[in-house]
Amino acid sequence: MQEPLTRSDDSHILEKCREIELLSKKLYLFFADLYADDAVIKALWIKTADEEQHHADQFTLALKMKKSLSVTLHIDMQKAVFLVGELEKLIKRYEVNPPKLVDALSTAIKLENYLVDLHLVCVASFEDQSFKNMFSAMMAADQQHVARLEDALNSINRY
Repeated sequence: MQEPLTRSDDSHILEKCREIELLSKKLYLFFADLYADDAVIKALWIKTADEEQHHADQFTLALKMKKSLSVTLHIDMQKAVFLVGELEKLIKRYEVNPPKLVDALSTAIKLENYLVDLHLVCVASFEDQSFKNMFSAMMAADQQHVARLEDALNSINRY
């Protein structure tokens, strides 16, 4: 049986994608602590952070399984590295200057919309249907994140 052909940096890209998920989780846990006085908002941030951990776990699985899968990722490594850097800067900036809840929700919505696109690229990268399904489920979860965050933002903007 012939080894699947993959680009040599696919593992690095998957690792960066996992790092993006973990940084998103860190950001959402920061928001959960920041807005801990509002139980509903805190629960929203914690649920979203937990789901980001689940996504990171899926990237970990993809990394472990990569040698037995046919995958050629079409994710630009520079974009992934850029997003990691931007998330790190954003977290540091927010730790110094905590955002208003409206701004935190807006930031999270933008991030989640970007992650939907990232996960879409992953779906296209795997020939194995179970991995396509896994990343499709991630996209659906991201869209649910966006809907919940938008609902929270809309409820704040009504007042």
